[in-house]
Amino acid sequence: MLLLPVFTLLQIFLISVESGKECEFTMRLVPGFNPLVQKDAAGKECRGNVELPFCKGYCKTSESGTHGFPPRVQISKVCTLVQTSIRKVILEDCDEGAAESIKFVNVPHGSECECSAVPLEQNHS
Repeated sequence: MLLLPVFTLLQIFLISVESGKECEFTMRLVPGFNPLVQKDAAGKECRGNVELPFCKGYCKTSESGTHGFPPRVQISKVCTLVQTSIRKVILEDCDEGAAESIKFVNVPHGSECECSAVPLEQNHS
């Protein structure tokens, strides 16, 4: 029964490896929110296409030592955005009289991705 989830994870890994892409940066439209719609208390709407920074690919992860005492050393990394700021995106397609508060959205802004270490809790009870 454990073989199926392991096989699925292996498939995902192989797809990443086959693409030959380590950690890489792209911009993508928000899935399911194209266009993004914001509504104010009066029912007026603002709409717009918002691209978000997106990181994809694989990063090297390793483990050494034993599963007994002393504990193993595990280094896990994940492909993450190097965020530099928050960007204000103006939603241009607004109903007449829409509130100012729905005419924009703040999104993370960055232009590169990197392999960053995942913090692991070391609880030994």
